[in-house]
Amino acid sequence: MLEHTDTLLAMGEITAVFAGFAALVTVIRRGYGQPADAVHDLLRLRLVIASSVAGVAAALIPVGLAGYGLDHDVVWRLAALIFLIMDNGIILSFIGSYKPVRGTFPPDRLAVGLVSALEVVEQVSLVAIILGVTFESASALYVTALIANLCQAGFIFVRFVGSAFREEQQQLSERE
Repeated sequence: MLEHTDTLLAMGEITAVFAGFAALVTVIRRGYGQPADAVHDLLRLRLVIASSVAGVAAALIPVGLAGYGLDHDVVWRLAALIFLIMDNGIILSFIGSYKPVRGTFPPDRLAVGLVSALEVVEQVSLVAIILGVTFESASALYVTALIANLCQAGFIFVRFVGSAFREEQQQLSERE
């Protein structure tokens, strides 16, 4: 397990950066043109921060579990189960937050498609670990799930920044 600690800690650090940058963008960008834009950006911000926090926690969980001297297979299975629970909790929370505002702004189809594809990779990897499909690659599957989580947070962050500064981009385009 110790041979994976550096990788897991690095993944956690990288994922935490997105939460920090998302908070920074929020502080820099205070005003919004339309209330729907503010709601959309708030949903994206919540998703970036929740995914980032889950990614950091998920990267640290196997390290913590291994510290208890648990069997290698048990560490990966428990970590995958906890990660899967956190991930699905985020999805359910997002769906609950989105329902009241559904239809007030057009859906970001690119984001939905890409994030959904990454979510499939993440969930399949975690379920494979839990079911014990192969324990020789449990660590690789777990890192794959972390990478998919990181890519989701990063992509949503990029879309969030783009929408948060849309007005400024339009103003610059009009000046040119």
